[in-house]
Amino acid sequence: MQNLIELALQIGILVIILFIFVLLLAAIVRRLLHSRQYEKLDRLRDFSRGKLVDLMQSEEVFQKISDFRSRPKSIKWQAIEHVLLDLIHEEQYRENVRKLFDELGYIHYYERKLKSANVITRASAIDKLGKMQSVSSADKLVYMLDSKDIEIVSVAVRSLSRIGCMEGLKGILERFPELLQKSLVAKKTTEVFLLNFGPRAVPVLTDHARKTDIPGIKASLLEVLSQMRDKEALPLAIQNLKNENAEVRAKALKVIATTAVDVESFDWEEVVPLASDPVWFVRLHASRALGNKKYKKAANVLAGLLFDESWHVRNAGAMALTQMGDTCLDIFLDVLRSSDTYVKGSVCEELQKTNYVNNLIENLSSDDTDIYTKSSEILDIMYSMNFRTPFIRYMDKGEDNRIKEKIEGILEKESER
Repeated sequence: MQNLIELALQIGILVIILFIFVLLLAAIVRRLLHSRQYEKLDRLRDFSRGKLVDLMQSEEVFQKISDFRSRPKSIKWQAIEHVLLDLIHEEQYRENVRKLFDELGYIHYYERKLKSANVITRASAIDKLGKMQSVSSADKLVYMLDSKDIEIVSVAVRSLSRIGCMEGLKGILERFPELLQKSLVAKKTTEVFLLNFGPRAVPVLTDHARKTDIPGIKASLLEVLSQMRDKEALPLAIQNLKNENAEVRAKALKVIATTAVDVESFDWEEVVPLASDPVWFVRLHASRALGNKKYKKAANVLAGLLFDESWHVRNAGAMALTQMGDTCLDIFLDVLRSSDTYVKGSVCEELQKTNYVNNLIENLSSDDTDIYTKSSEILDIMYSMNFRTPFIRYMDKGEDNRIKEKIEGILEKESER
């Protein structure tokens, strides 16, 4: 009986070893086959690229188009697709590549895949049509925006933005309320890829933002326009500075911060009241806008923000003041003479982070007694609060010996305390 058990065990072990061997052999064979396939694909890619480029440069590519026809998903089909997807990024070939994708059947093939029940297959097809910049597929991709699958929606938005036609943009904007409700991911994806439509989209975006009554949509479109930095969006931003929705007011300020700095006719006094807005992030963006402009008339208002309840606003106010140069020496000095250690630390941090401290150090050689005295006192306070890196750096790499002597005085004064 025991012999039978041992025999059975031996047979079992042999079967397991044989099974493992078969699996290893299959893996090796599969890798070899794939390796040969990839080698063939690489050769075809190199050959096809050279031939396509030569024919497009000689404008004979469509006369020889039959040379590039192949069965879908064959190695030749894949090789030509890879080459064309690469060439479409080069402006001199782009128009011909778009036509080739259509005439060689790639567009038709991937449009049929849009009907697949498999989400991955559909998403891949949407992505390919976007990369192929198929304008004729825009209406079909717009339909994909109605999908309940977030992945499908996100890929469709990205592909439509790559194609860049206004029909696609309008399709996205018409569905924006639903996209906002789907998820934060869908909202952020839409905002990011709307930028790809470029300057041509600005009139459409501003018109849609002006007409909508939904605060979330208006705010999102203002966010996109702020990143496009197009002055055409400025009237829309001005119109929404007093909007009852705080997010809309904040995004309007972002547009102003990026577009109004060089507009002479813009009245910056319209921005100043928002630095006292009841909502902290509106005050934040008002500070940034006034700082970008270096609007010195708002210095006293910004000084009040150095004691704001929000540290974000305090930092933004300090940063805005540092952009106004020596004009704000008195403001910084008043704050640093106060007993509020936390606020003093926040101001010192911004003075160092924005490199304003370097201006203060350079002022140690100033012939203006007032500027020298105030800068020296501010630096003395900064050093006493352990913001010492700029001093050490200047002593190591600075070139003005007079300034080094003054810094040594600050160091000695601190050591005597």
